[in-house]
Amino acid sequence: MNNISKDFVSDDGTNETMIASSNDEYKLNMDKKYVLANRSQKKESKLSKKFKNSILGTDIGIKSKGFSNIAILATVIAIAALAVIYFMWRF
Repeated sequence: MNNISKDFVSDDGTNETMIASSNDEYKLNMDKKYVLANRSQKKESKLSKKFKNSILGTDIGIKSKGFSNIAILATVIAIAALAVIYFMWRF
């Protein structure tokens, strides 16, 4: 049996070994620099990164990291909306 193996570190930090093997007459003669597949990288603009790290771009939900920021922002918006409504109806 012909085989090649490649050691790499996965995203969670563990060392993994990938083995490609062949039972037929085809030889797997590839050098060590051969890459089976590249990891795809998402390209993000600087503007989208800044937005995602701001208070308006945080994840929304009870178990998400930015829940308190979103709750504070919603409270401030609600108080401001009530103040605007009050002054509009007053005059």
